[in-house]
Amino acid sequence: MEYKQKIYIWTVMLAGAATLGFCSIKVCQQFVTQPIQAMQIINWLIMLVLLVLCRALPVYIAKDKSIEVSFVPVVASAMIYGLYLTVLLFFLSTFFLFVFDATNRKIYYLLLKNPEKELFNAANIVLSIFIGGQPLILMGGYGDSFSFPYSILPAAVFAVVTITTNLALFILYYVSKGKERFISMLSRTISGVFPNVVSTIPIGIFIALLLNLDNGSFFVLLFILPLLLARYSFKLYWESYSMNMRTITALTRAIDAKDSYTSGHSERVANFAEQIARYMGLPKKMVSEIKIAALIHDVGKIGIEDCILNKPGTLSREEFEQIKKHPVIGSEIIEEIHFSRTVVDAVLYHHCRYDGCGYPCEGAVPIEQPLPAAILAIADAYDAMTSDRPYRSKLSDEKAISIINENSGTQFDPNVVDAFIKVLGITKFSAGSVMP
Repeated sequence: MEYKQKIYIWTVMLAGAATLGFCSIKVCQQFVTQPIQAMQIINWLIMLVLLVLCRALPVYIAKDKSIEVSFVPVVASAMIYGLYLTVLLFFLSTFFLFVFDATNRKIYYLLLKNPEKELFNAANIVLSIFIGGQPLILMGGYGDSFSFPYSILPAAVFAVVTITTNLALFILYYVSKGKERFISMLSRTISGVFPNVVSTIPIGIFIALLLNLDNGSFFVLLFILPLLLARYSFKLYWESYSMNMRTITALTRAIDAKDSYTSGHSERVANFAEQIARYMGLPKKMVSEIKIAALIHDVGKIGIEDCILNKPGTLSREEFEQIKKHPVIGSEIIEEIHFSRTVVDAVLYHHCRYDGCGYPCEGAVPIEQPLPAAILAIADAYDAMTSDRPYRSKLSDEKAISIINENSGTQFDPNVVDAFIKVLGITKFSAGSVMP
């Protein structure tokens, strides 16, 4: 670590320690004349637990994005218990922080894992809360003076000043390297952080309203517990989603390694299929499933011999019968991985035709092609025709569109054909082409 950064870290930590000492004295003075009641201690403990939970459990808003919601109990505590006690409670919460590392499947005590970092972070926020609390003291609207809606403005000012100070202190750490300018980095950071943080202010005020009621701390627990359960469920969802996407990526790479001549085919088909599905106004969930199916629609080729896949000439009848097995093989593979029925059926029937023919649709009773499979069939056919293959050169875009249009109502779903043509921005093409 550079010398300037070391000095800065210890300066912030010493300033935080001094602020903590000052707040401790103020709290002690406050309760010398006002004896502490048992219910007050219970309320403080509940707030401490809430701070620990919010700091240790960020809320996931995407598979790889999260926001820390520790500012929610900070706002609530400052409005009900005042600035000085809030500083103490926040600092105490630092000693109870545990995090779960999903990669290593281990639980870490943060202070032992990186004590200097955690103490610097705690000092940073202690200073931020203290500085942000000065306008709050001047404006009032907290403690015994807390009331709705008159306390909204003091709470908002407290929030803005606290967060701005917190960002500034963190940015100064990176600026001490000499590679960043303070103003430019602050402006970039504020734009990304403030919307998330400001959105937590109403929740903090709501919790303050609950705390202001008789037995309010217990109402807070009733409010927080369902949120924690929802947060845990959402986190599990994103972990499952991430695992599925990693599986999809691995399968796509396996397909490319098996049939190198069509490398990139799955990604292009997925792009076309997604655009068609969006244009047709399908639900977001189905659009996502169609894209996933498109990425892995040829995974069944893993079970086909290389000499058949990469044969430069026309396939024999026996060889083509082997090729026709790949939708079934692919659907069996992904079914074992527990993909949705929509994905499985799209992979299974993407070589079926609108008129009930194709494969594996042969039989006494024609199988109606599902819409996701119909979308995938057109995207697959278009990319196949406009790409070089071992047995032929690629066709022009106009020729491929003409062929698709000619086979509308027989091989391809007419509604999907219309959507695909509009997606490509093609309104006029020549008819009467012959399928090669």
